Amino acid sequence: MQPDDNEPMISGQPQSIMIDPMTGLPQNVIIMQQPSSAPQVVGILVIIYGAISVLGSALGVFGSSLLASEVDDSVLNEYATQLIVFSLASVFVSIAIIISGVWINNRQTKGVHLAFAAIGAGLLLSILQQMIIPAELSDPSGFGQAIGIGMSVVCNGICGLIVAIPLMVSGSGMDDSKLF
Repeated sequence: MQPDDNEPMISGQPQSIMIDPMTGLPQNVIIMQQPSSAPQVVGILVIIYGAISVLGSALGVFGSSLLASEVDDSVLNEYATQLIVFSLASVFVSIAIIISGVWINNRQTKGVHLAFAAIGAGLLLSILQQMIIPAELSDPSGFGQAIGIGMSVVCNGICGLIVAIPLMVSGSGMDDSKLF
């Protein structure tokens, strides 16, 4: 694209100027800021969290399969099979969290959206897992399950707030990409 003859070309290096507090800013001054580093920090934290979650979920798959192979009790065997399914689902959620961390690190808003979706899916998996625990293995009053669900809601809410930081910081440089 060729510049039009009527459009002025601006070139040169930024220069520092002294501003007199009595007269104010001179005309045609553009104040430029460094972009915020919040997206990089949050993106790296999300990647680390996702990597630890992948390892934990993989350990859950292998530990549950070991439990299923060693136990003869049908209730425990069925629960071990459910744990394998939940752990496999958690592996996919954790991979989505890692992808969202990479996108956030690249200042793409769709990374925040994917992180919100993955955190929500992880919360649903956690609540479902707490509700499916067989009665023989849980507290008959259900108090332990309620505490587990409450802790999941609080922890996932905090994670959602941390992931939202790049959207709340001015000058973050996030683009306008959307996941959906």
